[in-house]
Amino acid sequence: MRIPRRVSFLCAVCAAAIGFLTACASGPVEIPAGLSAAEIFQRAQDATDRGDYPLGIRYYSTIESSYPDDINHMTWASYEIAFLYHKMGKDEMSLTLVTDLLDKYSKDNGSLPPAPHVLALKLKARLEETPPKTQ
Repeated sequence: MRIPRRVSFLCAVCAAAIGFLTACASGPVEIPAGLSAAEIFQRAQDATDRGDYPLGIRYYSTIESSYPDDINHMTWASYEIAFLYHKMGKDEMSLTLVTDLLDKYSKDNGSLPPAPHVLALKLKARLEETPPKTQ
């Protein structure tokens, strides 16, 4: 049995309208106060897994204001933000941020976690291999 062309067209229009309305209804995500550092990181990771890098950056950025004395989470958040800018194709910004992070390591007395340092070195090398994209 063949579906009439008009019915197919109406189904497509309805699906597009529903998609448009749900996209408009979602609006900007408000980051709730009082989240633990682990919850912030989980939500940031969830956002980036969906490809919403700007929201991931917003979540990671709240670490600085919410947990300014948490060196471990602050360092990881700095690395993740630099990496997300790279994923968004904003390599000039990424290079600036990763260089700032590596400067903190050069002045550190051993209190910063080692893993983000290794990853930041690799990211900087990758960014320096090709000319930075500006946006």
